[in-house]
Amino acid sequence: MIINRMSQLFSTFFYIGKAKYAPGTIASFVTFLIWYYFTPENILFRLLIFFGISIIGFFSIKNSLKYYNDKDPQEIVIDEVIGMSLSLLFFTDLGTMFIAFILFRVFDILKPSIIYYSQFYYGAYGIILDDLLAGLCTSVILIKYI
Repeated sequence: MIINRMSQLFSTFFYIGKAKYAPGTIASFVTFLIWYYFTPENILFRLLIFFGISIIGFFSIKNSLKYYNDKDPQEIVIDEVIGMSLSLLFFTDLGTMFIAFILFRVFDILKPSIIYYSQFYYGAYGIILDDLLAGLCTSVILIKYI
C-alpha cells in the first residue's frame, strides 16, 4: 500500500534510518544542514515547518511501528528530525545552530532526568517525546546563554 510505503519513507527520513552506523546522528546532522541552508528566518514559517514535520512524523511512526519487533526501532529517525528541528527553531546563526546540534545529540544520547523516563510512554508518543524534550532543553539553554 502507498500509505505504508510513505510511512516507511518518512519515519526513516528518506531511508537515512537504514544507515549502518549512527542513523540518529546522521539524521540530526542532515536536519541541521537543511535548516541552515533552506529554512528562511521567518519564525512563523519555521513554526509551520516544525508542526508539519511533527504531525507527519507522528503518524508515520504510528503506522510504521507495526513492521518492527522493537518498541523504538533504530531505523525510525524522524523523531530525531523533530527534536533537532525544535532545537534549531529560534536560531539562524551557523555557530549557534552547530552548538544546538551538539547539545541535542548529548541530550538525546545521555537522556538525563525526565528525558529518560519519557521514552517509556507507549508507541509513537514515547518515541517522539524524549526527542522533543531533548530539543526543548537545547533551545532553553541556548536562549538563556547565547
